[in-house]
Amino acid sequence: MILRSVILEDFGLYAGVTELDLIPRHRNGGPSPIVLIGGKNGTGKTTLLEAVRLALYGRRALGARVAQTDYDEYLRGRINRGAIAPAAAVGLEFDYAEAGDVHRYRVRREWVVRGKSVVENLLLEKDGEAITSVPRDEWHHFLQELIPPGVSQLFFFDGEKISEIADGEEENEHLADAVRGLLGIELVARLRIDLGLYLARYQQGEDGAIAARLEAVNRDFGIAERRAAQLADEVAELSAARESQARAAEHVRRRFVSEGGDAAVHRAKTEGEREEVRRAVARVEHELRDLSNKLLPFAMAPKLVGVFRTALARASVAGEAQANSFETVRAAVLAWRAEGTPKRQASWNAKHWADLKRFFDAQVVGVPELQASPAFREVGDGAAALARLSEIETLVRPRAAALLDEVDALTQRGRDLDAALARADNAASGVLLDELRLAEQRVGSTEATLKTRQEELKLLRGQTVTLDRERRRLLDEQAASIKGGARAELAARTAQALADYEQRLLEHKLTQLRAEFVRRFNQLARKENLIVEIRIDPTTFAATLIDRSGREIPKGALSAGEKQIYAIAMLWALATTSGRPLPMIIDTPLARLDSDHRTKLVKRYFPAASHQVILLSTDTEVDDRLMGELGSSVSHAYRLDYDQAGGRTTALYGYFADQLELTEKHRALQQA
Repeated sequence: MILRSVILEDFGLYAGVTELDLIPRHRNGGPSPIVLIGGKNGTGKTTLLEAVRLALYGRRALGARVAQTDYDEYLRGRINRGAIAPAAAVGLEFDYAEAGDVHRYRVRREWVVRGKSVVENLLLEKDGEAITSVPRDEWHHFLQELIPPGVSQLFFFDGEKISEIADGEEENEHLADAVRGLLGIELVARLRIDLGLYLARYQQGEDGAIAARLEAVNRDFGIAERRAAQLADEVAELSAARESQARAAEHVRRRFVSEGGDAAVHRAKTEGEREEVRRAVARVEHELRDLSNKLLPFAMAPKLVGVFRTALARASVAGEAQANSFETVRAAVLAWRAEGTPKRQASWNAKHWADLKRFFDAQVVGVPELQASPAFREVGDGAAALARLSEIETLVRPRAAALLDEVDALTQRGRDLDAALARADNAASGVLLDELRLAEQRVGSTEATLKTRQEELKLLRGQTVTLDRERRRLLDEQAASIKGGARAELAARTAQALADYEQRLLEHKLTQLRAEFVRRFNQLARKENLIVEIRIDPTTFAATLIDRSGREIPKGALSAGEKQIYAIAMLWALATTSGRPLPMIIDTPLARLDSDHRTKLVKRYFPAASHQVILLSTDTEVDDRLMGELGSSVSHAYRLDYDQAGGRTTALYGYFADQLELTEKHRALQQA
């Protein structure tokens, strides 16, 4: 197969019509298989790979299970923004050999947006004429049979595909089948099934039960497989519908809440909470009034109260101490008069003692000047008054501040609740609530249908596995039978021979694949003879690497560059072992490799990967030095330039250095 050209019309970054000639030339008397397409990030390299896949596979290019709505959205998004009409197209011309004859195919897939729908049209020509041997509505199946999608992913791949294989994240359920088809094993299995159907028609007697059962199993298998494919499409459609309905329901919910609908639904609760806030405010205000009738006013004059407390304390202490002192002195004087000890030297008469008694009595009953104030007379017990005044700072003031904070918070909460009630009164909640309930019902209904279909699909897939196992068992039993007519006996022996051949072919192909992989890996890896063997599971094609010491090497133990080399070597080995002459399209393959690995890939892989290698690269991947390493292996080159002002990509002949040289020559001519 040779890709002759790819055509893009208002597709992605490519405005107008862009056609790239992909036919490899001969240079210096030998083949030059590489067509190098360079472009910086964001200039449309990957878009070219998308265009090839889209032209061949349509919706299947996006994946095995993609809903039609998602595919329509993808087609809308791929129309160039500057397109005159809301339409785009991709085309592909290629040569394909069938039964020794080379035929030229032209594929054109075009679509136009009409209102909310996207109308797609597929045109398919063979040797200049529209294909009539296949019904028009089966053309897409014909293209998939011509170049199976599972096989093409091993030839048309990008850096992401390499990373998936390298990091072990490839979970494509069709990969193993694609590899079996690529190695030619699938054809043998199909021949066995056809022979089984032949035997089903001709076997009689005792073997008639096996034949009837085989026909029934084949019929049930076909029905189940078709139903599973149909259900898979339904599941994809329902998943997309559920996501769309969920987004719509969330949009209605946000409108409902923003316009007060949520408050209207919870109005009774809001009113009850508002009443509780009012009662709490009344309780706080009552407590504040009670404090105001007691000591709270004193808290308004803290300086005056402080002076008063200091004076009261000083007056209380001084008066009591003075009274106690004079009482002690008077008692001592009276005892001295009565006892005469110590002996008096002067002559004391009654008048002397009377004057002294009057002096003491006057001192004891007298009060300090501070206590003579009316304010102090009103206080009464000074100690009790001081205790009450100390409560102002320790109890009354903190409690009053806490009550004020609480009443502020309650007042704000009351305002919020009043606003919510006002919004509830003004909201068009009835209509929005009905709309919200309807949207949620749609989501729930779709979700229930989706779960039902998913369960049904799961059961059907299990049924197809069981039926396939039963079919293989009947084929083996039928092939082992030697009863029936000569034709049946011959067919049975042939079926048995095909079963043996399938097993031996698989072993032989895997042996070739293992040897080819080890050779290719060591050819590309920087470390010499890192891998000496690889084990490949014949069912899942899971690979286990073996080093020179016979130990298994986990893929996780490889470096990032070695994982890349692993993936490329596996793809190369598969392509070589298959013997299929398909072209290679490789997009940005060198991003995660160091300079040594890049050099080996450029020297040993790209020139030998296929008879036609379309290499999509940035200027940092294949630079001037690596361009020199490729040498005559490059047939011709394109450079993709993106025009910021026009918002479009243009394909020009020549690589980066060539374009720079042409630009300098053009400037020199202008100056001359």
